[in-house]
Amino acid sequence: MKLCDVNPFIRFVLSMDYTPSNIQVFVKDCRIFYVTKGNADIYIENKHYKLCPNSIFYCCGKSSYKICGAEPFSLISINFDLNQSNNDKTQPFNPIPKTEFYDNTFCNSSIVSDSNFLNSHIFIPNSAEFYSPLKTIIDEWQLHNMYYREKCSSILKQLLIEMHRNEFGESKNAAESIEFVISYINSNFTKNINNKDLAALTGYHEYYLNRMFIRHMGVGMHKYIIKLRMNEASLLILNTDLPLGLIAEKVGFNNSTHFSSYFKKEFGISPSEYRTKFKNMI
Repeated sequence: MKLCDVNPFIRFVLSMDYTPSNIQVFVKDCRIFYVTKGNADIYIENKHYKLCPNSIFYCCGKSSYKICGAEPFSLISINFDLNQSNNDKTQPFNPIPKTEFYDNTFCNSSIVSDSNFLNSHIFIPNSAEFYSPLKTIIDEWQLHNMYYREKCSSILKQLLIEMHRNEFGESKNAAESIEFVISYINSNFTKNINNKDLAALTGYHEYYLNRMFIRHMGVGMHKYIIKLRMNEASLLILNTDLPLGLIAEKVGFNNSTHFSSYFKKEFGISPSEYRTKFKNMI
């Protein structure tokens, strides 16, 4: 089976609070977990991932994992097959303690020849873009409108394609592009640059480039630029007697009010208060 042949059969959809079991379990069909609140740890195939808000996790059928944590956390959970070959089995399959699994337990573990993660697992942090389609699936599943299963299946397939693109996008070329963008920002953050300009330099769409940047840096390109500008401004405030308006211009702001607003958000006090409080301490 190829990715184009995937036609998910969904058995279970729920937004829920989950208390970690801290035991190794086996699952018969595929799982998607999207964390909305709280934190936990998941262990699978000798790997460890931190489940945190806006992270998404997928594993295929016939997987074994352990979710650990001291407190409940909130998540969206979807259980499904990658095809419709067992759509007569409509009841959810609960996880089985690893010690109770036996070889002839039913599993739908279809092999997808052109998408490696669908045959194993994937964890993607900072994945807020997946919340909207998942919420649509939840709403459709709860309303049971005409052809709700088919619509949910269609949305889930689109989501799996986006996850595949994410995995494929984390290639050498993509990583090199991000390194180039980081280097370019570091050298030009005081200039008038924005996400669209940076995307034009790499050939990626600005939203896709920003999403890859968040994967690597934990923040978007705009926030990264602002952080560099604020750090540079703080140095100029403490090490020079330049007027604050001129400092704002030097770090890339044409508007002193915007500069002061960003500075206070970053440091908790205004630029003038920062100079008064810390200048004589260095």
